[in-house]
Amino acid sequence: MAANSKTTGEPVRPLANFPPSAWGDLFLSFSLDNSKLEGYAKAMEEPKEELRRLIIDPAMDTNTKLSLIYSVHRLGLTYLFLQEVEAQLDKLFKDLNLQDYDKADLYTISVNFQVFRHHGYKLSCGT
Repeated sequence: MAANSKTTGEPVRPLANFPPSAWGDLFLSFSLDNSKLEGYAKAMEEPKEELRRLIIDPAMDTNTKLSLIYSVHRLGLTYLFLQEVEAQLDKLFKDLNLQDYDKADLYTISVNFQVFRHHGYKLSCGT
């Protein structure tokens, strides 16, 4: 074989004997129904607006709001509410009182710390 590759100038590649795909030809005949996707997009508008209202709710407790922002971040949805989240974090960070953490549990403290740090706020890890 080496002589053959020298005469043709093409590299010799070993043949791979892969087994047939477990999926078969399922994805070769895939069709996308845009009307279904549009229906899903419309169905998501109301929950999205409800979540936006929760994020900017002035009556919500600080720790609850930071936990909500943490959940939105973990779900990968921050990009949908970036302006609202940043505005709320600015307000919460300005009103932050580290003395309140004396009564808080470790989970609450860690979520608050992580949310602020992830969004670029310089929150000390010590007291």
